[in-house]
Amino acid sequence: MNHKIMQNYKTGIHDELMTMHNMVENAKDCISLLQNAFIYNNSLFLDECKVKVRAIKTELTHVTEKIQAAADNNPDAAAFLSVPDLLLNIVQSIETLSDTMEKKISDYVLFSDKAVKETTYLLQRLIEILEPTAEILLARNTFLSMYVEESQTDLGNTALEYSTLHEERLIEGVCMPAASAIYITILGLIKNIAWQSKEIAVKLAGP
Repeated sequence: MNHKIMQNYKTGIHDELMTMHNMVENAKDCISLLQNAFIYNNSLFLDECKVKVRAIKTELTHVTEKIQAAADNNPDAAAFLSVPDLLLNIVQSIETLSDTMEKKISDYVLFSDKAVKETTYLLQRLIEILEPTAEILLARNTFLSMYVEESQTDLGNTALEYSTLHEERLIEGVCMPAASAIYITILGLIKNIAWQSKEIAVKLAGP
């Protein structure tokens, strides 16, 4: 068994770490579902995501209590105290992202081809950030943490670039105001999920 994983067993919260790992995996699956909903304009994918979000929220309450109790007696468990709140922030952003996409679909709001490509790309990059974030919960690894941190920076810079290009499209009349508001909201939520993931990675970076 990996030495870092063995270290996590010593925290006394192995079951909770596995649960949080699965939560991030489910969050990653939600982003894939949102990506499909966005590409195919189909809210059925959103319904599946909502089920996953509710399950994660329910589990988080139990996990938070267990980690807090363990941290009182075990300093190794204290390193994970902030993780449930960060996970909750991720899930809440996913929930808002789902609601935003549902509005786009129900109101028949169309994006430009450029905005569709940009959004799809950022969602894919977010999936690629969440995957190692999940692994870090089981194996505190400096290299994985660095990858997540660098990927989050890259995503943030790309989103900023897309936002600037979007303003130009808006001025040129290529993008409609209703679509613009939704697009900017989506960019902000993707950036926030990536940032929260980075915070988990940084706090759990290996020695």
